[in-house]
Amino acid sequence: MRRPLFIIWQECNNTGIDLIDEQHRGIVSIINTLYYSVAIGKGNNKLYSQMLDTLYNYSNIHFMTEEGILETCEYKNIKKHKELHKKLLIDMEQISHITIATNDPSPLLEFLKKWWLEHINNEDRLYASYLHTSGKIHSI
Repeated sequence: MRRPLFIIWQECNNTGIDLIDEQHRGIVSIINTLYYSVAIGKGNNKLYSQMLDTLYNYSNIHFMTEEGILETCEYKNIKKHKELHKKLLIDMEQISHITIATNDPSPLLEFLKKWWLEHINNEDRLYASYLHTSGKIHSI
């Protein structure tokens, strides 16, 4: 095994919003757990199904939390942000079915890594900047 972590959390991934950062690290932890299971040869369809259910449910909870904060703080681009969340859940469900059908989690892992890091470091960075500069960060 090359390394036990698939995604290494870095300080630059933080938004500066404690609850959101904690949930992001939780999501990355679930992805890393899935990767580790595959890397040590313990991956199978039952495990993939359980891990994907966990990831899907936790992502959904995270999105509800994030969207609630954005609504409270009157973030102007919330509609677009919600659409991105909805699209991830749909895409994740589709690629999960492929993973189960092919018993190959590699495309799923690459998709999750790319999506989450790009979303956190691009899309989430936009609302984090807004919350910090508008002073609304203190209302959460």
